[in-house]
Amino acid sequence: MKERHWNNLVGSLRHGNCVLMLGSEIPVKVTSPGSSSASQDVISLAEELRHRLARELEEDNRPASGTTLAALAQQYEDTEGFGPTTLRATAEMVLASRRYSPSLVHEQLAKLPFSLILTTGQDDMETQALKAAGKTPIVHRYHMRGDKRENPEFVLPGSPASPVVFHLFGSAEEPSSLVLSENDVLDFLIRVVSERPPLPNSLLRFLKRPGQSFLFVGFGIRHWDLRVLLKILLRALELNRSGPAIAAESLNGLVQSDRDEMILFYQRGTRVEVEDDDVGTFLAKLSERFEADGGFVGQAMPLGPRPRVFISYAREDAALASRVFDALQKAYFEPWLDQESLQGGDDWNKRIEADLDASDFVLVLYTPAFCAKTDSYVNKEVALACERALRVRGSFLIPVRTEDLAEDDRVDALRKFDEMELKEAQFDEDFAKIISTLKREYQRRNR
Repeated sequence: MKERHWNNLVGSLRHGNCVLMLGSEIPVKVTSPGSSSASQDVISLAEELRHRLARELEEDNRPASGTTLAALAQQYEDTEGFGPTTLRATAEMVLASRRYSPSLVHEQLAKLPFSLILTTGQDDMETQALKAAGKTPIVHRYHMRGDKRENPEFVLPGSPASPVVFHLFGSAEEPSSLVLSENDVLDFLIRVVSERPPLPNSLLRFLKRPGQSFLFVGFGIRHWDLRVLLKILLRALELNRSGPAIAAESLNGLVQSDRDEMILFYQRGTRVEVEDDDVGTFLAKLSERFEADGGFVGQAMPLGPRPRVFISYAREDAALASRVFDALQKAYFEPWLDQESLQGGDDWNKRIEADLDASDFVLVLYTPAFCAKTDSYVNKEVALACERALRVRGSFLIPVRTEDLAEDDRVDALRKFDEMELKEAQFDEDFAKIISTLKREYQRRNR
């Protein structure tokens, strides 16, 4: 790996800006029946499950035809006498078995300062390794068969001492959430893209932070189906727009032409650098460089969900709205402004209604130009915000007055809301008070 890639990866780890993307291809330690000691790292649980499904099919005189876990799981699911319920029960039995324990790779990763671990694995090997390393992991999962209530928002503590482990493909602790067969994988991708149900906003905001980098381990990228799956995930989660990424996997056994083609496959459009090395050796080098550079120095920016603020304004105040937008971003809020957030092809009405409903606050730029709008879309925004304010306890809609207004010019719909000042001559001072109010109210809601 080139020196600049090492420097980027080590630097992002030191400042808490690296997400671990964990696959299901990491070997585990296996304890034989009647033995108290674990063997060396010999097989991944994905491969162990594939062997188990193939064995059960062959015992029923059904030759196993799938060469990948998803293909074999699909055959198992489609075969009479087996089916999806039996498939998930078998997966739970293998993935949750106490015969298996974390490998050296799990242990090496657990010692590094990740605040978020996003995994397609469905076992708890990395969680066990984190606990053994003295950490307190917080575990969440995506349930593609559930609704929004079964995929709730959560707060990321933002501390490597208490990392979030998020299972993208469900968890063995909840078999109904598992993504196993080819149909499951397709359904998962469709539901993630269509947001039915959506992934938690708090997770997506974290992944899309400026300067975020990613380390991919154990995805089995030498295999074509997993290679395509990983690239689709990168596009679906928009990780291709984030910072640099490293995929660590030994490519031994591939002929040079296949190796070159695979590396180019990831570099085109996704900015993933493939580190062709034994994973354990790579992680040992990474840990050595990390410690030599001084180890973890703390977060470069606050973590966790950022309060979302919808900015409602008259077109004549576009310059002021942009200034407010920039100031909110610098204060680590997530502002929404139509000229910044709407993209080509967006349905204006539906997108604005959805973002208003998902916002934590609405700031109305209460200016003379705004007051003069007797027939304008901004009035619909205010009406929708007033309706949402009825459902939110505490401050939600805040009129931000830029100058004194005559009583006759005021907007009736805003009279019941407490106003705050934001005057040009004292913008920074007034805006600091607005930020303080928003932070205090947001903390009160999330106690």
